[in-house]
Amino acid sequence: MKQKIIEDLNPNIVETWGGRTARLHHTLQEDNLFSDDVLASLIERMPQAVSPINTMAASGHDADTWSYCDRSGLSGHDVLEAIKRGRLWINMQKLEEHDSRFEALLEDIYAELGQEIPGFKPFRKSLGLLISSPNAQVFYHADVPGQSLWQVRGEKRIHIYPPNEPFLRPKDLENIIRGVTEEEIRYDPSYDAHAEVYDLKAGDMLHWELNGPHRVTNGNCLNVSVTTEHWTPMIRRSFAMNYGNGVLRSELGWTPKSRALSGPAFWAKVALTAFWRKSGLQQKQSFKRVMRFRVNPNAPEGISPMSIGAAE
Repeated sequence: MKQKIIEDLNPNIVETWGGRTARLHHTLQEDNLFSDDVLASLIERMPQAVSPINTMAASGHDADTWSYCDRSGLSGHDVLEAIKRGRLWINMQKLEEHDSRFEALLEDIYAELGQEIPGFKPFRKSLGLLISSPNAQVFYHADVPGQSLWQVRGEKRIHIYPPNEPFLRPKDLENIIRGVTEEEIRYDPSYDAHAEVYDLKAGDMLHWELNGPHRVTNGNCLNVSVTTEHWTPMIRRSFAMNYGNGVLRSELGWTPKSRALSGPAFWAKVALTAFWRKSGLQQKQSFKRVMRFRVNPNAPEGISPMSIGAAE
């Protein structure tokens, strides 16, 4: 009999799923999928386009220090060594498309959730893997789809903030959804008074409200975390509304007055979103990744500066 992944999905969590932060326990840390050898093999096999390596300042919150790092030509174990001694993280995305073991894991996770949560039937889902350095941080940011974080190795602290103003301005979310910026958004230390704070160890899992801004600080140890993301019909409606509002605000000079997910104005935004995306206009404005550093397992912080940045 296959071991259950989720251990304590109780009725209170089921009732508030997606509307407030849920903390659960899981058994992924017992799986040999997350050994150093498996991680190194994945790093070697995954293209950089879907497994970027990032770095950022050790302290403070200067978004300009959020940089991409080139790892071409390095072995998976070399990259892993650089992460262990540096200030880096690698974000391996859509692992289900590259490894059948993770495809099966993704299906098992959502099968368990679907059995317990009435009406929770995502039409799209994905699984990623984050490997990050001791004491590394991830700046304040927000994600577009529904998100869960499954801690597998190491310890980290995560701050989760309300998905509304001033913590998340509509314009910032619209720019993320339209691909004009990445996930980073404006942060003020005063926001921390309103944050939920969780200390995660291996076997802990968090699922939070859609688009909830968050930031992460690792403990003094290598961290390995699984991320799952999903799309439901309501999340798709939210995407279309925000995308349409972003086009109105930033491209057509019209300040949106509604964030409704139904009604004539909403459906007009759905049509605008479809047109704008199919027209190719948005692609011309999207951000470009720039490599500023080269992964170097012999360097004190695991990276060396590149003489010339290269867009990926």
